[in-house]
Amino acid sequence: MTVRALLLASAAALSLMPAAHAADAIVAAEPEPLEYVRVCDAYGKGYFYIPGTETCLKIGGYVRMDSTFGEEPYAGVNDGWVALSRGELEFDARNDTELGLLRSYIELRGDATRNGSSEELYSAYIEIAGFRAGYTDSFYDTWLNSAGAVINDDVIDYTGDRTNQLSYVYGDVEKGFSAMIGIEDGAGSYAYGPGANQVVSLAARDTPYFIGGAKYEDSWGGLFGIIGYDTRAEAIGAKIRVELAATDKIKLFAMAGYQSDWDNSDGPLGTRRRNYYGPWNGDWAAWGGFTATLTEKTSLNGQVAWEEDGTIASALNVEYKLTNELLLLPELNYTKFHGLRGNGEAFGGTLRLQRDF
Repeated sequence: MTVRALLLASAAALSLMPAAHAADAIVAAEPEPLEYVRVCDAYGKGYFYIPGTETCLKIGGYVRMDSTFGEEPYAGVNDGWVALSRGELEFDARNDTELGLLRSYIELRGDATRNGSSEELYSAYIEIAGFRAGYTDSFYDTWLNSAGAVINDDVIDYTGDRTNQLSYVYGDVEKGFSAMIGIEDGAGSYAYGPGANQVVSLAARDTPYFIGGAKYEDSWGGLFGIIGYDTRAEAIGAKIRVELAATDKIKLFAMAGYQSDWDNSDGPLGTRRRNYYGPWNGDWAAWGGFTATLTEKTSLNGQVAWEEDGTIASALNVEYKLTNELLLLPELNYTKFHGLRGNGEAFGGTLRLQRDF
């Protein structure tokens, strides 16, 4: 009986060994705990830590469709219904360093019209300790908050194209006094002559363009000024802007621009050496407008612009938030052409639907 009991106990032990080994294998195969994405609240809403780093990243953008009817406001052409669809992605990466906030920003944009689609790098730059290096809108545009809150705000143009740039900003750019200096590469071209058959580059050659500005902003509004020197055209462009919060619900702005040597004709084949910092026609130009908040979801925006050559452009729209992220914006435009743009009128409108994320 003792031998039999020993044999039975041994058999039972051997039969349990595979199960024990299997249990050990299961424990050994368990994955390590996952590292979940952490919210980064140091720079506002929407940022998260890139896993394994202390860099905060925000991914955003929008999808938009513009439908234009009637005569478009830039040249008065009437092509019936003209549609433009756009998708934009924005990547904003930030982290604190021993030199201050380090930021890198990328903006990608794609457009589609009846003539096909196009993609472009809209912005790519690095910022640290007030310095910026990269490609984006000229400070001649953004330092003065562009123009008004209308879709077609640049019928009387107020800035050159996006450009490579090196710059430094001193002070708080959101409140109080700040100033900037920089160099820019310029970009784009200008068609001139009979049939617009002569094309002149607006980009710098051997020497970059120089730009500087100053502004003061507070709860009542702000005062802005900027000046740029185009070394290729040997001409300056300057703008000043005043913003005023008339009430809690009504904001006004007025902006004036001046460029030197508008009527020169020293370029090739007698063309004008067009100033990158003076894209309007004539020495002087002016823009003015308002934003009136009607309800929590609705605002009314208007703008009137003029250039010394004689063209006047106006726009009026209603901005309505269908939801917090979905915007409906119908706009009416009227342009009275004169001078180099010919003589005539254009009346039309644009309907914009935009989803931000």
